Amino acid sequence: MRGLLLLILLYPFAEIATLVAMADAWGGGVTMLWVVMSAIIGIAMLRNQQLGALLTLGSLMRQGDRVSLYSLLWPLRYLLAGVLFLIPGVISDVLALLLLLPLQGPTIKRPATPPQAADNVIDGEYTRVDEPVDRSRHLD
Repeated sequence: MRGLLLLILLYPFAEIATLVAMADAWGGGVTMLWVVMSAIIGIAMLRNQQLGALLTLGSLMRQGDRVSLYSLLWPLRYLLAGVLFLIPGVISDVLALLLLLPLQGPTIKRPATPPQAADNVIDGEYTRVDEPVDRSRHLD
């Protein structure tokens, strides 16, 4: 637990150090362009999150009886990658790119669906109701 707390406290300093090293190596303009472009990518990813989740669920339904755990978690990974792109820094961008990699994880077998009836059979119950005959309305 202390290691996690120390990691959380050191993370901003590591991000600042990598940005300073990048600015020293490539220049301040390139570093600013990197930060702005990663923020734009993050905003675009967060705006398209609903569409991505809908497309992912649609493709999962077409896959059959085996579904990958990583593909089930894809909308969450995509959202977290968008947030990481919004955070200025190189480390967060690398973590976001790692989240976007199409990894093949363990597969989960879907529960079996009950057998379907034939398409031309309608199963149901009926009751016959005869309407009372009104003799005064007949034209004999």
